Amino acid sequence: MLARQIAIGFGLAIIFPLLVYYGVRTFSPPPKWPPFEYEAQAATAEERRAQNEKRKVERATYNDQAKAFARVLIIASTPLGIGAILIGMLLHSASVGTGLILGGIVTVAHGYWGYWNYADDWLRFVSLLLGFGILLFVAYWRWPRGQPNLP
Repeated sequence: MLARQIAIGFGLAIIFPLLVYYGVRTFSPPPKWPPFEYEAQAATAEERRAQNEKRKVERATYNDQAKAFARVLIIASTPLGIGAILIGMLLHSASVGTGLILGGIVTVAHGYWGYWNYADDWLRFVSLLLGFGILLFVAYWRWPRGQPNLP
């Protein structure tokens, strides 16, 4: 019985973040790196400059598209992850509740992982502070001090 509860909780914790990621990816696909094209060694400095400029433009375009995808992912994953944490807090089923809480944490973390390089320091700090506060709230509300943690 305990093994089944652990498996269900672990499964939810893995599948929920994947569900959110591929849901976002379905409606807003991530950028694809331009295919590698072998270019012959440029004979002149002008040809080398043109090749380098072309690569620079491709890299800048890719970076802009990657930032846009990361923004969409964080905008979708944050409320869905926080919602999963709060719903998991309210459920009486220990395996489903724990799986949703862990899945929500991983979902929010995955959303921020992609956008972390683009975010300002104040946004990082406020996000971490809010996440910390939400987890403290969930821990305190779900398992009040002085009461045993019974299923």
